[in-house]
Amino acid sequence: MDGRWVEAATFRNGNGADMWKVDHSGHPLLDPAFPSRRSRLLLLTRQAYRRALSSEDAYREELVRLFHPLRSPRGVGESLPALAARSAEYLTEADVYIDSLVDLLPSETRNAVRILDTVRSSGDMRELLGLTFEGASDRECYEARRKLCLAQLLLRIDQSRLVQDGLRHLRFLEGLLGEGLWRHTRQVNELTVGYHLAEDRHHISYTSRPREGDQRWEFRSTFLEKKQGDRSVSLDILYHNCRFKRSVNPVSFEIVDGRHRVIEQVRWGDMKTQSSGSLLSKMIRKGINNPDEVGDIIGAMFIVADNDALNDLLTLLDSCLGSPFGWRNVTDTLSPETVGGSELNSWSSKEYKVFKGDVDILARAPLSGTLYRFPVEIQIYTLEGFLRTVCGAHDASHLALKLRQFLYGLVPRVFPREIYGEDWLDPGTTRSSIESEAK
Repeated sequence: MDGRWVEAATFRNGNGADMWKVDHSGHPLLDPAFPSRRSRLLLLTRQAYRRALSSEDAYREELVRLFHPLRSPRGVGESLPALAARSAEYLTEADVYIDSLVDLLPSETRNAVRILDTVRSSGDMRELLGLTFEGASDRECYEARRKLCLAQLLLRIDQSRLVQDGLRHLRFLEGLLGEGLWRHTRQVNELTVGYHLAEDRHHISYTSRPREGDQRWEFRSTFLEKKQGDRSVSLDILYHNCRFKRSVNPVSFEIVDGRHRVIEQVRWGDMKTQSSGSLLSKMIRKGINNPDEVGDIIGAMFIVADNDALNDLLTLLDSCLGSPFGWRNVTDTLSPETVGGSELNSWSSKEYKVFKGDVDILARAPLSGTLYRFPVEIQIYTLEGFLRTVCGAHDASHLALKLRQFLYGLVPRVFPREIYGEDWLDPGTTRSSIESEAK
């Protein structure tokens, strides 16, 4: 990645507020003030610690509750060493996740926030609970509590039904699109687009005949024709992709012989379930404690030529993915009705242009036959809107978005000012060579 593309000095916190002032209500264990708030959650946590200290059998019962339903025969039969080993795996995953975040920071800042040895060396829930309440410093207490919190979130991701069924849901979605779109394919073409940032620094100038100095992007365009109602829809889809958030490696871009090619970069590679890192990051940033509330576990992304083509694609998608009036959480920054730009979230740019919405797909459970719905996030870009995201000099570039999410969404929540101070990191002067965090 060309490091000159992204200059952190140009970044802004989404709302212009103090980046270190964050809401911890979604993850109270990450709140530096958790021990002093005297909440009922603090009371329950102390009670769990006292029970775990009372006897080995009591500690075993605390661990059983994490992995087995109440009075489950399997839970009754699993030994304390086996349960402790299972919990230790998630605690180790929590350390690896924090190490991965530290590695994204500028090298000169990393030592300030590395995990304390006393916390890293502990893979026992009871011992970490002890450090939470009786640690030698506020930092040791916080890091032990953070490790327990992250391990719990990783366990919840593993135990989420939407995550467990993710690959099956992905195959079901691909089948719907195959029937509703791809069986109407008439032609597939290779297309190279040359592009550069326009003089107004807002728009992207692009052409199918690249010139010297242009950045280039290669598309495999699918042309389809489908009878829809009383008219025939003819549509070029420049790119399409379906993905299960936990089964893909993050995508980065590399310049090869003057052309951009998509390369797979493995992040969270030391984690046993490496793609849980992406879900965990989103849960922390958005204050989500239930992984089923992550709306883009299953997603589909499309690139079309312009707004007219976007309307045609929406018509076709609406006819094959579900019932009428089924779209929700729609954000349309491409709409002509949008005045002065619109932000998708706290860290996105007003220059970011996309149609984004959720559709609940009706499916049938394999064994019971019960009907239920699962959410799919649909993203549709126009060609110019997509090229903004891969032009590093543009404020809407994907790399810039991911760096903002990391600096302003994750760093203050896992490395809070009250514990680590704030002088160790100055995002306004830090030059970024940070790769984008996993989407």
